[in-house]
Amino acid sequence: MTRNLLERAAPDPARAHGAWVYVCMSVLAGAASAGGEGWLAALFAGVAFIGVFLVASALALYPRKWKGRFLCGAGVATSALGIGLALGADPRFVVYASVAVFPAGAAVWFATRDGIQSPYALSFAVVALTVSAPAAACAGGADPTLGALLVLLLAPFFVWRTWVVQKHISTTKGLKRGDLRRAGLREAFIALLWTILSLAVVHVV
Repeated sequence: MTRNLLERAAPDPARAHGAWVYVCMSVLAGAASAGGEGWLAALFAGVAFIGVFLVASALALYPRKWKGRFLCGAGVATSALGIGLALGADPRFVVYASVAVFPAGAAVWFATRDGIQSPYALSFAVVALTVSAPAAACAGGADPTLGALLVLLLAPFFVWRTWVVQKHISTTKGLKRGDLRRAGLREAFIALLWTILSLAVVHVV
């Protein structure tokens, strides 16, 4: 079984459905939760997380066309991290961001075994991306409990929406590129609305 897993081509995390929507929404939620003067440092910390995501997705492609994405991600992560720290980001946000390694590793394992569209792979991948919310919030000086609340609000909803879309795609025949694009835009709008609602809850708490 292990040999079969290693022989399969690793899936591309950056092409997973909703990946970019969920990581961007999570970063924006974290930055908005920081509030005050820390929001900009939090935003750059979140962008650094996105850079690391690009690096990870590039490594998943190796030995296919990976170098360009790797260099781009490393450049984004390094520059955004430097700018964020210069703006006063709390360096402990790196610790929060590193938590994403565990769900990301689980997502890769399930994706390699069952395919990138498997429920477990999708679930762990989404959780890994939403870790960018507490990481960014921490960088901006927010309380750790606020970051945990963000994950509890965002991750289950994003996982559920991912399942809904995956089921729709797998059970609907004759879907065209335009249909997928419209579905993606609809899900992005739904994710935005939920993110705004989650931020309202966070600020009330």
